[in-house]
Amino acid sequence: MRLIDQESNSGKIIRALGIGIGISVALGNRRTSYGMTKTLIKEIFGLNKKPKNYSKYFSKLRKQKLIYIKQVGNDHIMSLTDKGNNIFLRFNYENLEIKQKKIWDRNFQMIIFDIPETKRGARDSLREKIKELGLVKFNDSVWIYPYPCQKEIDFIANYWNIGKYVQFALVKNITNRDYLEKYFNL
Repeated sequence: MRLIDQESNSGKIIRALGIGIGISVALGNRRTSYGMTKTLIKEIFGLNKKPKNYSKYFSKLRKQKLIYIKQVGNDHIMSLTDKGNNIFLRFNYENLEIKQKKIWDRNFQMIIFDIPETKRGARDSLREKIKELGLVKFNDSVWIYPYPCQKEIDFIANYWNIGKYVQFALVKNITNRDYLEKYFNL
């Protein structure tokens, strides 16, 4: 299976289902639920080109075991499989950023991790991503950021299945505070 790009029509379907659009379509047949989901995806993401047969994308994703359609009574529930959810997480991982608040609360967020050597690849990926997000290295496994970032770091750690090794601390006093304030332009 080739890599699915998030801007392709298949990628747009996965993104739509991943954020909860079209998950439950309370209609009597699949053809109608395809049409309803197609309309929702078109409204939210637009289309690259108007495809002749949009249902072929759903069929293709079903064959690749990225989505499933389950009938519950007269309703059809369309959802991502674990494999499809992994692709959705990859889309989010690539676009992840930490939103900075307008007013700083004068506290620093400290991210501390002690990840075993057996998970070295995940540890290196975590370091690379948090550096990309703008955190400052205080030590090899201690990083600092002035704004709340626990949600984002939890997402990264869970993405790499190392969440249990990552801790957070809210720090009011820290050595080199002047350096950190200057670094983050606070």
